[in-house]
Amino acid sequence: MKVTASEVVTKVLPKPKEDGPVVVIPTEDTLDARLLLEFFDVSKDDVLRQEFAKGVLLKSNGTNVKVSPKAEMLLSSWGNKWIERLQTADAVHPGPYFYKDNALWEALRLYDDTQGAFLISTKPTKQKGQFGICNQGVLTIDRPTDVLNDGKHGWSQCSCAVPSRHAANANSDNPFAGWRIAVKDAFDIQGTRLSMNNKAYLQLYPPAKSTASSIVDFVEGGSCILGKTKLSSFLSREEATESIDFQAAWNPRADGYQTTGGSSSGSAVAVAAYEWVDIGVGTDTNGSIRRPAQCNGVFGLRPSQGVFPQDGMFTVFKTFDVPGIFARDLDKLATFATKWYAPQAMKESANNLTPKIILPIDLLPKEDTPQKKIVLAFLQDLESFFEIEADRIDLEALWAQAPPEKANGQGMHQYLEEVGKNTFLYANYHSGAAFRKSYQERLGKKPFVSKFVEWRWKVGSTISQKDHEEAMRRLEVYKDWFLNDVMEVGKRNSFVVMQSEDVTPKYRDDLPPSVISKSIHMDKYVLKQDLENTTSSLLGISGGSHQY
Repeated sequence: MKVTASEVVTKVLPKPKEDGPVVVIPTEDTLDARLLLEFFDVSKDDVLRQEFAKGVLLKSNGTNVKVSPKAEMLLSSWGNKWIERLQTADAVHPGPYFYKDNALWEALRLYDDTQGAFLISTKPTKQKGQFGICNQGVLTIDRPTDVLNDGKHGWSQCSCAVPSRHAANANSDNPFAGWRIAVKDAFDIQGTRLSMNNKAYLQLYPPAKSTASSIVDFVEGGSCILGKTKLSSFLSREEATESIDFQAAWNPRADGYQTTGGSSSGSAVAVAAYEWVDIGVGTDTNGSIRRPAQCNGVFGLRPSQGVFPQDGMFTVFKTFDVPGIFARDLDKLATFATKWYAPQAMKESANNLTPKIILPIDLLPKEDTPQKKIVLAFLQDLESFFEIEADRIDLEALWAQAPPEKANGQGMHQYLEEVGKNTFLYANYHSGAAFRKSYQERLGKKPFVSKFVEWRWKVGSTISQKDHEEAMRRLEVYKDWFLNDVMEVGKRNSFVVMQSEDVTPKYRDDLPPSVISKSIHMDKYVLKQDLENTTSSLLGISGGSHQY
């Protein structure tokens, strides 16, 4: 096990003891063997080990603590050299430390990022809310920082530092104490640079002076921010072969060579691969939480649009862009989400409304695929739980029966045909305008971006503001129709069950769509409205809805 340390407190004891690993144990009157074994239970803390029992500091409320004979024997068998009573410094939390020159240094365990999920690893500085970089190389900040890479894998692999669960959980007054979190490198975190997975962007801008509003509560509120994770550059839908500046993360599922999905790939991989990561934070525009969750076999949650402010978060289409989270465990996902944004989300509660289950049958594959069977089996469970039958609807047929007046008689697909391109790609192009201009002015050349990003910007540059405004108007018409006629928002508590995409093996070395059929396939892949993703994204702007 590899460890590093951060200084916590000096002048611990009136008379210095032998330097080495120590453990701070909370107790009241007597330290017995049972309490000792519970405290050192590795299932409760992955940092504390018996080796730290060389020195023992008993933390009490001022009483004269006794150590039972059985506890003394147990500690002796673990190599204990000395035991002292610690009656100072509330800042000294329970857990493992290193004792040197009568000072305590908090022990942090180093985990190697073997799946390449992280761009940088971080740990807090002494200035509240500010972070230092744990590994050297390209991603550095303008001050000396600790080096946590083990030196065996070059500088392409991070080592992440995690604190003891005992130490983190001791701060019970803070709702985020103890949570270990990986954050997508699309958010500003004070003291770190933003890369957007692109070296030109990383080169241009200094470290952030503040933290994004959507994540500041847990960043500055006692959680352990492990580092910033990889993504598809500029929130694009790149595949692994298109990730040029930084190698794409490695999916831990199946044979280890499947695609990770995008754009929040690194955060999903971190959660899927490492038990020492509790929550992965990403963003979602039109599938960037949903697809990585599916590809890496974890739960993903895309909150409603408007719950969080967008400052400090990179956006490409503000109408759809939201932060989101990943977790391996659904209960943990729900617990964190409740702490994170329950007060905002509960402003418009639908709990007292009659439930309604909706299955858009025209968005299901016609063939009886294994994935379709799982979706329908889940639907049956949902029907049994609510004791109601799902409304199986054909969206296009429902639109044809009672089309919105503003659609002027056009069918749904005809009405929406250019909406995806003229809304999203127009906004995507203009979201990068300041970066392209600043880079050109400062370095006298265009920034290097992947061909997929370049293609998106090229298409976006051809769209007029007039066409964009018309597409946004049509999107609003479709949104109002879907929320009012399909979901009956405000009247029913609706659950929409959808299949996000056909799941088949997709290898990380598969050629991207742009190469398979030159521009033809890419046109179908992006330019035509992706009804499934847009429909599910609209669920996130309906107010009080959440997507799993």
